Amino acid sequence: KDVLELLEKRVKSRFSHRQIYLLNSFDFRQYVKIFKEQLSLPARFPDEAFAQKWNNNVQHLSEDKTVHNVLQNLFDYAKDLRSLYLVLMLAVCNVTVHHPLLTAADLQGASKQCRTDSKANIVHGLSVLEICLVIAMKHLNDVYEGEPFNFQMVYNEFQKFIQRKAHIMHNFEKPVVMKAFEHLLQLELVKPLEKPSVRAQREYLLMKLLLDSNQIMDALQVYPNCPTDVKQWAASSLSWL
Repeated sequence: KDVLELLEKRVKSRFSHRQIYLLNSFDFRQYVKIFKEQLSLPARFPDEAFAQKWNNNVQHLSEDKTVHNVLQNLFDYAKDLRSLYLVLMLAVCNVTVHHPLLTAADLQGASKQCRTDSKANIVHGLSVLEICLVIAMKHLNDVYEGEPFNFQMVYNEFQKFIQRKAHIMHNFEKPVVMKAFEHLLQLELVKPLEKPSVRAQREYLLMKLLLDSNQIMDALQVYPNCPTDVKQWAASSLSWL
């Protein structure tokens, strides 16, 4: 973006303005290390006693399961350091004289504030069928602990719900469900793990959901006229196995 600003107006007006964002290559362990480095106070910090207390707390946070979940969700969602820095900045804003050390709750709140974004707003405009597919993917994430899934797995999960709640929803034909799923791909709520090949069957391409459980549940709370059974299905702790 800074490079674009340096261009002359004549050149800038002819530039396509297309920007390609490349994901960082570091893994999650390195991501947690960056988290610690960004929060830690340097050795030259004037108040050595407080710095030691602060850094010990940062070390504790880096090992905390709740914090790991926050960082893992952020890493899976964006993986860019700008998003991490924003979460850390919002969390640090909670520090006061009476609340001198960061907590896992501070980081959770900051993450939630950042993630109440365009993707969550997109959910509000989905059809009930598309909402059901998102919920099916949510359950697959819960059951298989974030492992990638394919359309066939999502379709099977959706069918289990339909078989039990056929009175509230039409049993859509598979091509219709596939079209709804492809719309979620276009909206970038779901992404394939690799570029589809010509020969690959679409039903079996591995995918990843780009919404976490909190985003989905928050969006459903304000989704207009969402059937109660659909909300209850989303809130259920286990998949309809």
